[in-house]
Amino acid sequence: MYGLALGGGGSRGSYEIGVLKALNEMNIEIGAITGTSIGAINGASYLMGDVSLMEEMWKSLNRDSLIKFKGINIPDIIRNRGFDFELLYTLLEDNLVEEVIRRNPIDLGIVTYNVTSREPLVLFKGDIPEGKLIDYIAASANHPSFQRLVIDGEEFIDGAVYDNIPIKPLYDRGFRDIIAVNLHTFSDPKSLEGPYHLMQIQSDSPLGSILFPDPITIEKNIQMGYLDTLKAFKKLHGNRYYFRSLDDFSLLSSLNAEEVKLLREEINPIFLNKTLERYQRDPLPEYSMTLAALEITAEVLKIDCMRIYAHQGELLDEIFTSADEIIKGQKKIPIKEKIVFKDLDPAAFKALEITAPKIAIANLFLKIIQNRMIGV
Repeated sequence: MYGLALGGGGSRGSYEIGVLKALNEMNIEIGAITGTSIGAINGASYLMGDVSLMEEMWKSLNRDSLIKFKGINIPDIIRNRGFDFELLYTLLEDNLVEEVIRRNPIDLGIVTYNVTSREPLVLFKGDIPEGKLIDYIAASANHPSFQRLVIDGEEFIDGAVYDNIPIKPLYDRGFRDIIAVNLHTFSDPKSLEGPYHLMQIQSDSPLGSILFPDPITIEKNIQMGYLDTLKAFKKLHGNRYYFRSLDDFSLLSSLNAEEVKLLREEINPIFLNKTLERYQRDPLPEYSMTLAALEITAEVLKIDCMRIYAHQGELLDEIFTSADEIIKGQKKIPIKEKIVFKDLDPAAFKALEITAPKIAIANLFLKIIQNRMIGV
């Protein structure tokens, strides 16, 4: 049984909806959820028992859903110490039911900060007085840009100022298998490691604004959270792209000695290793280099990374199709990326590896694949 820690990050929290959706589909047993800020809201929403409704609610949000911009008066905002918190609080009241959340056997812990007493609070369902659960969930999400939330005469602020990814409360409750969702905000700790088995789920891609929800970004984040969670549980493979399996393909086999020599002669090892580092997670280094180059080339050619590919050969087919469309003028990419198809002299290639190392790697990858196809 897992403990689940949902990090704070405002509008980036749509990523956590994808995570919860995948965990629910895989029937992963969760014993307790801790959350800070939007993590507390998403955790409470999950305990309502309807993941699809959570997703619909998130997809209905836009930049005007949380802050009243119409007739905005900056002096009033300063005088009142922030934006009106009413819209977010009403959203919580309309969608969360305290009795339902308390009845759910999964425990819920939230993190907030008591400004009046100047102390952090980590509260589980049983610690919160009856009738106050929604208030404390709201207190956890009271971002500094909003007016302070007052509960029984005391002011509260977003729990991110204390612990943005609350793993320790789960450990203290006896959980040793912990899933942590990291939305990458300024308040995240440098390391989440500890005396427990940690599965950290996070995106390598930007998740957008913290304060201003955007429907397109929300939909993308939900899909990324979903796919990254399947990948974390080994249901999918790859790094920036997602594959159901990693099959053997002669065109994508490990680099031979001549190809490794070409790669290291053409590209400065510093630029090569730095660029490949985030993609090389496979235990076989040479194969990982091939897969990394495949994904980098697909990325350069703007091939969809938000879908599931049957295997890496399917992505290679997409690269061939995309290259053919670009050469025929049927698909547009930025002029700089078109260099990927050029046969560059050494001086031009050296300049490219400094200014655009991914394009340089894609250029070499296509050259290696072409040589393999013609038997060179």
